[in-house]
Amino acid sequence: MKLYKLILFMVVTLSAPIQANNNYNLLIKACMDCSWIAYPEVFKLRENCEIARQGIFITGMTRCARIDE
Repeated sequence: MKLYKLILFMVVTLSAPIQANNNYNLLIKACMDCSWIAYPEVFKLRENCEIARQGIFITGMTRCARIDE
């Protein structure tokens, strides 16, 4: 029984990890007719993106969007 648990543990740990794309861009739109401009830094967590979004003081709109690849 212990051998089966060891084999199962090894298979789980050695299998390829599932990679989730949780990168977020901070998008800025300076006017209604302008296109969205991506902030050069990529954020791993949405919370970090929202914190950076609160620190940008420009007239216009901002939003955090997930990067789809």
